[in-house]
Amino acid sequence: MTSTITLAIPRAYSLIILTSVINWMVLFWQMIAVGKARKQYEVPYPTLYENKHPSPFNCIQRAHQASLEWNQGFLMFLFISGLSTPLLSTAAGMIYNVGRVFYTKGYHKGNPHQGLWGLYGLFYLLGGSIYTAIQIIRQQ
Repeated sequence: MTSTITLAIPRAYSLIILTSVINWMVLFWQMIAVGKARKQYEVPYPTLYENKHPSPFNCIQRAHQASLEWNQGFLMFLFISGLSTPLLSTAAGMIYNVGRVFYTKGYHKGNPHQGLWGLYGLFYLLGGSIYTAIQIIRQQ
C-alpha cells in the first residue's frame, strides 16, 4: 500500500538554497587555493599529495578534500532540515560554511583544528533532519 504526503515548502526555504550556493562558493575558493598551491609547490597532475614532510601543499589539498568528504552529508541534512525549520537550518548552515572557511585558513597554516566549531551547525542539521522525518511520519 502506498500513501501520499503533501509537503509545503516554506518561502524561507529560499534561504536554504542560498546557503547551498554559498557552500559551493567555499568549495570553489578551496579548489582555487589547491590550483595555486600546485603551481607554487610544483605538484603536477594527477599527483594528489606530495611525499615531502612537512608539506604545505598537502595541508592545502587536505583542507579541500576533507570539505568534499563532509559535503554530501551537509547538503542532504541542510535540504531535509530546511523543510521544517528553514530559518534555524539556514543559521546552522552558515555556521558550518563560516567554520569551513576558518578550518581551511587554519589548515593552510598546519592547524586543522581551527574552525572545527563549524561542525556544530552540521550536528544541528542532523537533528533537524531527524525532526523532519518524525514530522512526516506523524502526518500518516
